[in-house]
Amino acid sequence: MLRPRALPLRPYLSSTPLGLSPRTLSRPPSILLRPTLIPVRNNSSSSTTPPISFGPPDVPAPRHSASFYIANVLPLKLTYWDVRPSWAILREETLLERIHDITQDVTENDFKLESLEVSRKDGGVFLHFSYLPPTPTPTDTYSQAEGGGVEGEGEGEGEGGKTKDVIGIQTQLSDKPDPAAPGKLFIESLERSAKKHGGWPNWLGDWWISRKIGINESLSITAVPGHSLYSTSPQDGLKKGDEIEKKGIEINTGAGRIWIVKGRQWTEDMNRFPTGRLRVEFDGPDVSQEMLYTLFRPYGRIADIQPPAPVPAGALRFATVTYSRMTPAAIAINCLHGFSTPTNTADFTLKTSGSTSSSTIPKSRLRIYYERPLKAHAIRDWISAHPRLALPVIAFLIGTLSYTFFDPIRAFFVRSKLEGVWDIEQYSLIKTIRQKFVLPTSFGFLSTSTASTGESEETIGKDAWQDRVEAEKEVERWLAEYPGTFITITGPPGSGKVSLVSRVLKQQGKPALVIDCAEIAKAKNDKGLLDALADQTGYYPVFSFMSSISGLIDLAAVGLIGQKAGFSTPVDQQLRQMLEIVGGALKDVSTHAQQEHKQEVQHLKDDADIAIERERQKRLIARGGWHDGRLDCIAGNGVMAELGVGDEPYFEGDLDLAPPPLMDDIAPIKGEAVPPTSASLPMPQKASVEEAAAKAAQAAATADLDAESEEIKSLPIVVLKNFAQKTAKGDLWAVLSEWGASLVENKVAHVIVVTEGATATKALTKALPAKPLNNIGLADADEINALSYVKDKLRSISSSSSASASNASNANTNVNRNAHGSSKDKAESNNSIFTLSMDDSAQVAKLGGRMVDLETLVYKVKTGASIKDAVDDIILRNTVELRKAAFGDDSEDAKSLPWNRQQAWKVVKELATKGEISYAQLLQDFPFKGAEQALKSLEEHELVSVSYVDGRASKVRPGKPVFRYAFEALVNDPIFRASNQIEYNTTLITKAENDIKTYENELTTLKGITTEGGSEALGVSSSWLGLGGHSAVKDRAKWLLDKMAKGVDKTAKLEKENEDMGKVLASGKA
Repeated sequence: MLRPRALPLRPYLSSTPLGLSPRTLSRPPSILLRPTLIPVRNNSSSSTTPPISFGPPDVPAPRHSASFYIANVLPLKLTYWDVRPSWAILREETLLERIHDITQDVTENDFKLESLEVSRKDGGVFLHFSYLPPTPTPTDTYSQAEGGGVEGEGEGEGEGGKTKDVIGIQTQLSDKPDPAAPGKLFIESLERSAKKHGGWPNWLGDWWISRKIGINESLSITAVPGHSLYSTSPQDGLKKGDEIEKKGIEINTGAGRIWIVKGRQWTEDMNRFPTGRLRVEFDGPDVSQEMLYTLFRPYGRIADIQPPAPVPAGALRFATVTYSRMTPAAIAINCLHGFSTPTNTADFTLKTSGSTSSSTIPKSRLRIYYERPLKAHAIRDWISAHPRLALPVIAFLIGTLSYTFFDPIRAFFVRSKLEGVWDIEQYSLIKTIRQKFVLPTSFGFLSTSTASTGESEETIGKDAWQDRVEAEKEVERWLAEYPGTFITITGPPGSGKVSLVSRVLKQQGKPALVIDCAEIAKAKNDKGLLDALADQTGYYPVFSFMSSISGLIDLAAVGLIGQKAGFSTPVDQQLRQMLEIVGGALKDVSTHAQQEHKQEVQHLKDDADIAIERERQKRLIARGGWHDGRLDCIAGNGVMAELGVGDEPYFEGDLDLAPPPLMDDIAPIKGEAVPPTSASLPMPQKASVEEAAAKAAQAAATADLDAESEEIKSLPIVVLKNFAQKTAKGDLWAVLSEWGASLVENKVAHVIVVTEGATATKALTKALPAKPLNNIGLADADEINALSYVKDKLRSISSSSSASASNASNANTNVNRNAHGSSKDKAESNNSIFTLSMDDSAQVAKLGGRMVDLETLVYKVKTGASIKDAVDDIILRNTVELRKAAFGDDSEDAKSLPWNRQQAWKVVKELATKGEISYAQLLQDFPFKGAEQALKSLEEHELVSVSYVDGRASKVRPGKPVFRYAFEALVNDPIFRASNQIEYNTTLITKAENDIKTYENELTTLKGITTEGGSEALGVSSSWLGLGGHSAVKDRAKWLLDKMAKGVDKTAKLEKENEDMGKVLASGKA
């Protein structure tokens, strides 16, 4: 048992050392163990002589010891981090000094303060004292001898077998309470002394004491806690409250802030902090609820009492007493811990009545502890016990948190990306710096940029390919309408799809969201897929890692409860949720732009109304009908001068006519001013106001008519770049298609899809099955435009190089300036460089109009290569890439391709000679007969391109123009051609031999039919006169023999060709 050190109050007041006097030796052992305080003075010197006791005259009367508990002196320590007790320590000695002063005024029965003990957690102070009990009268002695008393344990039991028990609320008091009870002897005196000293002290100050006293006085009308009793008397009649009962409770229990300690004091400093719930353990039989209520109710209002529940063997049974506040619980635990009590109210009544049979009443000792309102790990234990309910609820709460807190933040970041809030390139200051300066790495930080001095590559390309202008106009026309379907821009790589869209977006000036689908398709797992989509759309924050954690939680839930808890969501659903938030942000951007337009229109209308009003005022002033009421306050005008309000109403009849022209026929006198005439004072036309109103109304109507077009202009643009060009994880293309379709159908945004092949539009058609697509198909440039583009690029390169050479020559002082000629001659000499010969033009024509290859050509020529060498190098590189992509590195690699080598060789051989193949015809012959998917795969891998007519596949061409010459290079390679031709012929030979065997088997069957009776055996009669029998069998046999003969001839030719190809392979000569 830990006790705080007893603080000495006034050590200077005592001059004698503390010794063990006979009176101290007579104290019980429990009192001897307490730290004691040095007494201020000996009250026995001023007390009256105690009455003569009935004991032997030579034995001094023994001193009794008891304790009071003074509540609310210090704060209750609610938690380990509660700092209030630390603050209260600063006033602790002052508070104890005041309690000491209060006790010094009590002199009855030789009252002596022994010590003061602080209970820091509970905020109270134990007042330990000793006293001389009053001399019992013969009547009291007889009643004690007859009652016998019940020997108990704890400090609640007095000396000589006299037991001090509380008198319960429901129990009627004894007529003669114990005259030696401490409550009867000292509580009233201590209360008077405390009132004299300003009340019992409190760490908050006297204002708190006065407040509590006012509350207690207002509640003291009800004498008995928990009841409203009314007493009767001959003098007062019916009166609320029972003073006798109230007095009995105060004597046996205490009241206010001073309470009698009835059990064994236990002061500890463990981390068991005060609460309103008490755990009352029974060291003995169970105590009934009525008895618990009787014992605990005087300290405060009880909210609930829970009876004992079954406990493990060897453990004490316990009940739970719940107070409505913590202060009564702290008082009860300090006053009743260790108290022995009867187990029911009947035994308690028998004991308090002093019956002779009370000595056999069973008792139970109370052990009281604080009970936490919420047990440790209660939530965790409940979740573990109810996973079927807890896990779905937790998933719902997490989803609700994401919906209410994170989704608005994500929508804000998406809107910021659309409006260019985070793009510094959109700010005017950055644009100005970009126009005036270039990057430091160009060694010309202060020089002007190429954007302000010359044509950009975009402008060059646009001027070179005039067909792109029509495509741009078509796209702009579709963007000027409400969105009704997808706008698809298809074409081979390098055909200018992205540059076309970029120019359209720049001209429109609308908020645009460009999503590069190729970056999203690179993701290898769900986390990468979500992160890539979030990066493209500006969706932030994104917790992609939660997808894996949710999957693990669901896996654990399946093992626990047999079903998923709903934490994990399929990646397709997560993508839809992200795109739904992006769609909402797009709608907000459009709504914000429309609101700004409405405000502008309203400002225009207000300006028109103001213009009309000003025109009206001018007309009234000209006709003398304008009156400013504010002038009446200054000039004075009767009642209006006093009121100073508004304009008086003027009607048309009140207005003056136009003033007559003055001195129209009189010439001015010399030296005088010219008099006004009708010419000098023109009358304003009456229709001026109406005309102004009509103009304003027309402007407002025009604004209303333009509202629809402005709403269309406010719609943002979504660009799906590189859509469905490669396979992606999950249903990414279907999800994006459905999302784009919802934007179009709900008129939220225009959706432009940029893709290379027509096969990518299948997902779009599936998303919008009832509406045709607005398609723009871009092809490679023709020969004229391609040559013009190369000339323009080479001209710009040559101009820059010639300008550098000119600057260098000007710096050289030893060069004759006249040798350079005029600037006109320089331009002519430069133009002669750009002229391409017939051979160079033919070499450029091999590349077709593919932008990528033309740019590569220009780069190689810029580095010093000739046009022929550059073109040959490009063809060689494409040949190597084509061989690897179409045929694989080896036979094992070829097995992983979605087509076989025979199909690839068929396409290469045919396109090398013809340039294009009929799509339908190709599917009718070996090796594509019944294998259309292989041809589609070749198109998806950009090895071939398929042209469409009215949505039907028409022609098969090389994937890009240079591939035709790559195909020719592959076919002209003897070794490569021989190896692939042998493999191709071997497959055909195997197929022909299988067909021949089939024909032979069928001929054998036909022979059996003929030998076994023919048509008669089959039940079919022959023709008249026996002529023409077995004609069907003969015709079928003839057809089989013809097919067999063709197969044999074909096999012979293929074997002969394989023999020749084998010789080529044997020679090893390329």
